[in-house]
Amino acid sequence: MSFMKKSLLLVALFAFTFSFQADAQMKVKKFGISLGQDWDMLPGLSTDMLLRKTDSRTAQDIQPFLNLANSYQSSMFCENQNFRLTLVLEPQRWENVELHASGVFLFDRMDGVHFYDNNENSYSNLDLTLHGNEIDVEAVILKKVPVLGFLNKQFLNLYGGIGTNLGYQFGNYISVSTYESIRPERDNGDWEYEHNSSYDNVNDGISTRVFAQAGFGITFFRRVELGFEARYGAGLRHYFGTDTDFTNLHSTAFNLKYVLNSKQSKAERQLGRIERAKKSRCIFSEYKSCDGW
Repeated sequence: MSFMKKSLLLVALFAFTFSFQADAQMKVKKFGISLGQDWDMLPGLSTDMLLRKTDSRTAQDIQPFLNLANSYQSSMFCENQNFRLTLVLEPQRWENVELHASGVFLFDRMDGVHFYDNNENSYSNLDLTLHGNEIDVEAVILKKVPVLGFLNKQFLNLYGGIGTNLGYQFGNYISVSTYESIRPERDNGDWEYEHNSSYDNVNDGISTRVFAQAGFGITFFRRVELGFEARYGAGLRHYFGTDTDFTNLHSTAFNLKYVLNSKQSKAERQLGRIERAKKSRCIFSEYKSCDGW
């Protein structure tokens, strides 16, 4: 399935999932984008965990690096830059509650380990990295707490709530990079170097997560909201034909949203006219003073 088809499928799922908004008496309040970083960590990330997602040939190629007497796994890393498109819905029956419906895009996600071995006459290292992409549909329900305002308009709000997402993983592969340097012992000769790299495809997969979310938003000119959000949660990641791994999610992002005009009902507009009329009612005395201001 091409990337374009996957994107269209995401949009279709997104539209279907939230088509109930009219029946649920919701209105669209904001829309926006966010850019951030996810640390969707695989607990116990190791070479064995990554090799289970590929074929035995790759495991055989790197086995000599794993069996050396002085071998150590020196680091593991997880890089997940993300881009999020968000539609903010406001339930009419719940005060200061927002439902955030998002499409999430993660490109060139990397989970990897670095392995090395060294002694006085040789040095070897191995980089084993799982690459992939992911598109998600996401729903978050947040409670808004206004904390600062001016002239009956709140410009600083705190947010807190829970959410979940469901994603499809594609374009996955494992890259293997090996490096060896050897100095012949017989004559303390010059160092000899060898570097090799290879790639192995990994099946598509699915993922899901649940998380708590908190953040804040500052509104400028009553229409633009600039905010920050953080997530903490857990999930599952599965590649078809292989095993399923648990994940721990830590995520941060900056967001920018546009606040739409709120359309008032006929009753609300009538009530507003009455209030304005009360304020403008004048009782003319001999000094023509105005009462009610």
